[in-house]
Amino acid sequence: MNQVEGQSTGACARKSRPVLTKWLWALLLVALCLASFFADEAVAAFFARLHSHSLHRWAEALNRVGDWPAHTGFGLVAAGVAWRARRQDLTRLFLTMVLASSLAGVAVNAVRFATGRPRPYSHVQDGFYGLKKDGKWIVSDNRYKSFPSAHTATATAFAGVVLFAGIRGGWLIALFGPLVGCARIYSQAHHFSDVVTAAVLGLLFSCWTWRWVERRWGGIKKPCPAP
Repeated sequence: MNQVEGQSTGACARKSRPVLTKWLWALLLVALCLASFFADEAVAAFFARLHSHSLHRWAEALNRVGDWPAHTGFGLVAAGVAWRARRQDLTRLFLTMVLASSLAGVAVNAVRFATGRPRPYSHVQDGFYGLKKDGKWIVSDNRYKSFPSAHTATATAFAGVVLFAGIRGGWLIALFGPLVGCARIYSQAHHFSDVVTAAVLGLLFSCWTWRWVERRWGGIKKPCPAP
């Protein structure tokens, strides 16, 4: 009886550790998002000192490819190529990237409509105005859709799937999201806290989506080690 009880206690302890780890990660990510608000002005001032013609061109390019239609189109084309090559695992990967990006975009845009935070370039007093400001609806006003950054969330969710799929060097591809976020800050389209919160949400959506797909249809085929 004691042996059975010991085995049961050990199993419960092992089961509780992942739950505790998840809660610790959740608290850490929430703390990171909250702390980022205190760095908004400092980060904006830093990017303001970086303005140059070459950086402006890079920011414009990242703003274009970081938008949802651009990387979604790339993902669908890549999935088609993988399907023609009979690589079902890569087809699943690219389609999951598109799905994660789309889900993140829907969620983030819903939050943006509800929060009503003004963009830096609007020169409006920072704050969260909700659906109305001074008695007027601002839901359709693009100047009040700053928090969080939709570009950053969708780009991070799209590229982040590669990280969770365990592809070698995937962290290099995952840098696409933060780079898009930097371009949005540089363009004065978003605050630093908009980008940090969006990146966290994007990673969460990429993790959840890939884990869901992997459990049902499998992951990426790993090359066999050389004998």
